[in-house]
Amino acid sequence: YKITVGEPLFPNQTLVSSGQIFELGFFTPNGSENQYVGIWYKNLPPSKIVWVANRDLPLVHTDQSAKLMIGSDGNLKLMDGQLSIVWSTNVSSRSNSMSATLLDTGNFVLQDANYSDIWGSFEDPTDTLLPGMKVGVNAITGEKQYLISWRTDSDPSPGSFLSGMTSEMPPQPFTWSGSTPYWRGGQWDRLKFIGIKDMHQSYLNGFNVQQDIQQGTTYFWIDNYKNPCLVYIFVSPGGSLKLMYWDDGAKVWLTNWARPNNTCEIYGTCGPFGVCNSLNSPICRCLDGFVPKSNEEWKAGNWTGGCVRAKELHCQKNTSTLASTNVKKDAFWQVSQMKIPDSGDYLSSIGDQEGCLSWCLSNCSCLAYSYVSTIGCMVWTEDLIDLQEFSTVGEDLFVRVAYVET
Repeated sequence: YKITVGEPLFPNQTLVSSGQIFELGFFTPNGSENQYVGIWYKNLPPSKIVWVANRDLPLVHTDQSAKLMIGSDGNLKLMDGQLSIVWSTNVSSRSNSMSATLLDTGNFVLQDANYSDIWGSFEDPTDTLLPGMKVGVNAITGEKQYLISWRTDSDPSPGSFLSGMTSEMPPQPFTWSGSTPYWRGGQWDRLKFIGIKDMHQSYLNGFNVQQDIQQGTTYFWIDNYKNPCLVYIFVSPGGSLKLMYWDDGAKVWLTNWARPNNTCEIYGTCGPFGVCNSLNSPICRCLDGFVPKSNEEWKAGNWTGGCVRAKELHCQKNTSTLASTNVKKDAFWQVSQMKIPDSGDYLSSIGDQEGCLSWCLSNCSCLAYSYVSTIGCMVWTEDLIDLQEFSTVGEDLFVRVAYVET
């Protein structure tokens, strides 16, 4: 079944994908008086709504004359009972025999007479990433595809949380609360995000990041060869990014992982130069060579002000005094099993740990470095933020400190 110019979809009808996996139709969330057009899993309760067309402009739930149709200009349009356009695609098509079909992937596609896809719901994500869908950025055009949370469990209008990718190299996944970082997944090392500590046991074979520096594009998507549709990622109204999968034995959706899952995973909990370890009490400490910026706040358990250097770096002192005295050079403290900080610079021309150290030593602005075998040399010239200490996995970070006689 498909929607054609002569056959719209009404509130008492649904469109089902050929393999009976997904269903598209009108729905009213629990306890709501609003009506939306959406897509959900057909036979896998509780039925997760994976896409909503008119999340910004709901219909009233009593409107039974609304319809999802293809207009004379070839665009899909959702009309209310008064024939006002509530939602539409915005494509310029040259074909007058357009049709709209729901695929077994969950993609709702608008096709021309040659069955070429002119538009697909995968290009316009709601809060859910299905296998084959992409989220990402085009740094050149400024185009961004995010997952945007529902406002509440019964209100699909855009909520406070966005999840997506950055265009830096290597790219990182983030959840933002508005424009403020809320969670960071760490750098992509061509196989996994190194800030998600249990990701190495997770759906590794299915996670993909593609970055094209010339095109300016960075995309993330999930493949799932074993059971193509029965896994998805979504961002909840409370800002939790979850990977869900269908357990066919128990007939339930289970959470494979969720982030953030403790206070240390909330971005910047311990502030600049602070390290978070959820097994410690208190969970925050300053890096060696640093002290709390405000002792009062730190003791009260408000760590976001972070830490400051206990002793000025030698390389930042007045150079004329340096020349006249025999001064020891700055040193690098090693901290291990780290989720390395945000805002690092990747130096692709440096091929080993020694090169990374010597670059950092000869640049006074370099505050830390890390040589990650699967990525290469990363250096930091800004405050070290969002540092977390893991109990097993993690990377070595070398932090510049003023040389102290030991």
